[in-house]
Amino acid sequence: VHITQGDYDGKAVIVMWVTPSEPGPNHVKYGTSKNKYAFTAQGSAVKNYTFYNYKSGFLHSCLVKDLEYATKYYYQIGEGDSARSFWFKTPPKIDPNAYYKFGIIGDLGQTFNSLSTLEHYIESGAETVLFVGDLSYSDEHEFDEMGGRWDSYARFVERNAAYQPWLWIVGNHEVEYLPEINEVEPFRQFLNRYTTPYTTSGSSSPLWYAVRRASAHVIFLSSYSPYVKYTPQYEWLLAELKKVDRKKTPWLFVLMHSPMYNSNSAHYMEAESMRVVFESWFVEYKVDLVFAGHVHAYERSHRISNIRYNISNGLSYPIPDESAPMYITIGDGGNLEGLASSYNDPQPDYSAFREASYGHSTLEIMNKTHAFYHWNRNDDGKKVKTDSLVLHNQYWLEKKMGSIVPRFLLIGFILLNFLDNIHAGVTSSFVRSEWPSDDIPLDDEAFALPNGYNAPEQVHITQGDYDGKAVIVVWVTPDEPGSNEVRYGKEEKKYDFTAQGTVKTYTFYNYTSGYIHECLISDLEYATTYFYELGEGESARSFWFQTPPKINLNAPYKFGIIGDLGQTYNSLSTLEHYIESGAQAVLHVGDLSYADKYEYDDMGVRWDTYGRFAERIQAYHPWISTVGNHEIEYMPYMDEVVPFKQYIYRYPTPYAASESSSPLWYAVRRASAHIIVLSSYSPFVKYTPQYKWLRAEFKKVNRWQTPWLIVVMHVPIYNSNSAHYMEGESMRAAFESWFVNYKVDVVFAGHVHAYERSYRISNIQYNITGGVSYPVPDESAPIYITVGDGGNQEGLASSFNDPQPDYSAFREASYGHSTLEIMNKTHAFYHWNRNDDGKRIATDSFVLRNQYWKKRKLNKNNLHTITSAPELNTD
Repeated sequence: VHITQGDYDGKAVIVMWVTPSEPGPNHVKYGTSKNKYAFTAQGSAVKNYTFYNYKSGFLHSCLVKDLEYATKYYYQIGEGDSARSFWFKTPPKIDPNAYYKFGIIGDLGQTFNSLSTLEHYIESGAETVLFVGDLSYSDEHEFDEMGGRWDSYARFVERNAAYQPWLWIVGNHEVEYLPEINEVEPFRQFLNRYTTPYTTSGSSSPLWYAVRRASAHVIFLSSYSPYVKYTPQYEWLLAELKKVDRKKTPWLFVLMHSPMYNSNSAHYMEAESMRVVFESWFVEYKVDLVFAGHVHAYERSHRISNIRYNISNGLSYPIPDESAPMYITIGDGGNLEGLASSYNDPQPDYSAFREASYGHSTLEIMNKTHAFYHWNRNDDGKKVKTDSLVLHNQYWLEKKMGSIVPRFLLIGFILLNFLDNIHAGVTSSFVRSEWPSDDIPLDDEAFALPNGYNAPEQVHITQGDYDGKAVIVVWVTPDEPGSNEVRYGKEEKKYDFTAQGTVKTYTFYNYTSGYIHECLISDLEYATTYFYELGEGESARSFWFQTPPKINLNAPYKFGIIGDLGQTYNSLSTLEHYIESGAQAVLHVGDLSYADKYEYDDMGVRWDTYGRFAERIQAYHPWISTVGNHEIEYMPYMDEVVPFKQYIYRYPTPYAASESSSPLWYAVRRASAHIIVLSSYSPFVKYTPQYKWLRAEFKKVNRWQTPWLIVVMHVPIYNSNSAHYMEGESMRAAFESWFVNYKVDVVFAGHVHAYERSYRISNIQYNITGGVSYPVPDESAPIYITVGDGGNQEGLASSFNDPQPDYSAFREASYGHSTLEIMNKTHAFYHWNRNDDGKRIATDSFVLRNQYWKKRKLNKNNLHTITSAPELNTD
């Protein structure tokens, strides 16, 4: 039995329990007198679930609402001799001076140390637990034992969780992504067992939400769900922070699992990805405290911030900031992994107190201006108050000081002087006389419907397997399903083979799609032209495609790279110029239709027009695509809150062939290239499915078969345009070291509506404790290329940062596309082609030398190779 808050303001409770043998009654009897239950609340549908070979008991959840504030309630569940009784207290009414005492626990588990923590917490007098993630640690057990360990954990904490609301977030041990036993749905057991009042704060997921309780506004974030710009969690948090009313709830707390500031060697800087996204908001909205877990030790920071961090200026060390929160890590509940006792030495200036012991914290709010904070060490069975302070409220302290808060100044910036061996970059002075950026009108011939009743339209193909011997064909029939087969062969109009597909439709708001067909054609021959036909009778339509050469060390191949295309006349110019390029397949770096620039039914219509618009290439050349922010289409005002819904219905990928669990990230091999496609807007930090998949995929790369290693993503890691500047920092912190370690040749991105190419640089030596943050030359690093210049309605991003940073080699705000022509295992020719008033102009070009084979050649001749960044000149 366990309870949590059931609404936004504390007048409701969610009661959850399990019956092991049969469902039994599904209601809660409750009242304000012991053993006298004047009211009954009916629970939601009873459910159970399976996980590997485990089958859960019957899981009950019941919302008890319309309660009175500051009242003790008694409740009973079950029936007859098996009925059980408990109680809970509601918080005081929302008020700026309401007294309240929270307990904070993290990374608990179910050991004797965990039991000690629970016993000490029960003695504390706290009224509600803020739990910072990692509950049962069931994933540390054998597969058959995992479900049973969730059961034992719940019985273990019932001694408190049945009487006091526990407000949870998830940790990495709740992810439970285990493809080896076909369990690939993250947080599945947690979500079945633990609910949250997420809808009451306008969240679309139980993994992030907010509540108000007494005088506190508490925000719960998910470290392992998407949180970068444009994602649902990002959009929700921005809206939630704007709703905070410090005159009603003066105390503002944030909970997350992975700590932003941590000086322990365990999980050091793992939350850098989230810090670069949210820290500036925490300072702007004057968050009082940020609680985290994950590190199995205790640590408290001073009030500091690193919001001035800028990849172009080399400033990276956190400095005192009176508007910033304190960051407290309390991952010391007692789990079976033990304590994290190895701290970085010396202790950094931002760290105020740290100790590797088991314990819990309490936060006792006295009024709107002051609170007492204690960390309580469990010392050999005794509760010992070890770290304590009087906490001054951020908002009301500023009000008291007349809105003038002294801010500490940074003394003695370290000026870095390096990159002497890189030539100065070029910012092109070319100014494009562009066509208007408006979308092409709906009645334009660019969107013309094919002739015939129910004729197949929006035809597009992509690679259908790992190695290029299969193709996925997708098309739409507007009026009825019609034929669902593809007829194909090696001669035009002679179709010796037939493949059967599937058909589906979807709705988005009031729009209903046509009939979307998907057909896999497999077991094709390499380096062969195939002709294929779709549809029936006079409405049948014919196309062709070429399979790539066999996977081979020296196989030549030519890719086109297009990004942020849309459906304007500038987009049409890009497509026409690509057709002239002689490329054989497109790497599309995201942002396809820009349908999300419209509303309601027009969005689906603009996906249809885009499909007909791009068919002139997509029906003949496979497009290997990633998603951009314009594919998210998270639109709560239309009750459409499933990200990527329209994209996933329309654009399948061969993700299963590379053992991915999502169509949004995957890999293919084509000719002599291994291409890895990443999702910038799906979870990618440590422990998440995309992170684990990418680590495994890199290990599968065989540079003797596919010497060229290419990564495709939407948000650029390196970008010196004012548009979306440093938005890719979050993914850089997670993956850049892998790109260097595995010697990726080139990383293509979009998002910024301009063109830019970097030198071979890396920032893997960045260290929040050491204060080094500027990228340096690194011959093992990839070249980063932004090609977000396809032509969409938002126009060009013409404002580059000045001066041009040393890592930037060439940049220009023009429409265009790129080609990468692989010649053999060692060399490829790269071109960026500007669309200059109807002419294709090769503007930026160079010979690309293969990372892996360049090193092998140098080693063969006993020559020295650069494998890491040169030493910095800090004179």
